[in-house]
Amino acid sequence: MKILAAILLSVIITLGSTVGFANSNKSGTVPKQEHLEMLYPTVLVRVGNGTGSGTVIHSELNKEQEYESYVLTNWHVVQNYVKITKVWNSDKQENVETENRRPVNIDMWEYNNFSTAVGTMGRLAHIVAYDKSRDLALLQVADKERQMPHVATLYPEDKDSGPWIFSTVYAVGAGLGKPPFPTMGLLSGYGRDRDGNNLYLASAPIIFGNSGGSLYVYSPRREYELIGVPSMVSAYGWGNVVTHMAWARPISEIRIFLRSNGYGEKILGDEPEVEEIEPIRNFIKRD
Repeated sequence: MKILAAILLSVIITLGSTVGFANSNKSGTVPKQEHLEMLYPTVLVRVGNGTGSGTVIHSELNKEQEYESYVLTNWHVVQNYVKITKVWNSDKQENVETENRRPVNIDMWEYNNFSTAVGTMGRLAHIVAYDKSRDLALLQVADKERQMPHVATLYPEDKDSGPWIFSTVYAVGAGLGKPPFPTMGLLSGYGRDRDGNNLYLASAPIIFGNSGGSLYVYSPRREYELIGVPSMVSAYGWGNVVTHMAWARPISEIRIFLRSNGYGEKILGDEPEVEEIEPIRNFIKRD
């Protein structure tokens, strides 16, 4: 009996999407906006012998006048670079768990004529946050002197009620370790994983190596905005992949992930939390 199953894409899959608002570009015109807002923020993530995808979602100067740049990807893309080991602690007289995170390499492509990949720029990045349940991870680029040239725009939280089923979506990622490329489909449905986390179903085909990329829509604000991170693809039988039934971690789960790890203010633009200070009261001692 053949049973549909969702399987993780072990190399890395990137999904880019556009909503039901169609871009006015016609055949014969240079798709500059698509390149700048979807293709160029996409990076290849190198982890040992494997590769995956990622998306630059932030690159700005901080208070120390150093650039802080972050790349969003899947946990399963970088999981082998996080090691938990038990080490004997002589003070506690017991084994304690220690975590070691190895840095990963990311490659950004350069293009001629908005079409031809002519080379890459490499950067070192550190794993600063991850969520196994949501299959999300955040990388911080080690280079603090140079800004990342292209940054994706996240779909906003309170601007409209989208994205909607039947919206046109674009999946963008470095499938099979190739330079990032887009595929197109529809936002086809919603679902949940075994832990109860929300998922998007999209018909934009993806393949091994796209994991960690982006799913985009062309929004009412007339720009391409990230709505998800491809995480799984459907399959049946003995691993027969259905590339046009791809599951992505939606923007709502991405926001939860970023906020729970302390990046809501920096990346999402949340208002800083104000600590309530208990008022000082003068007590008069009476005899």
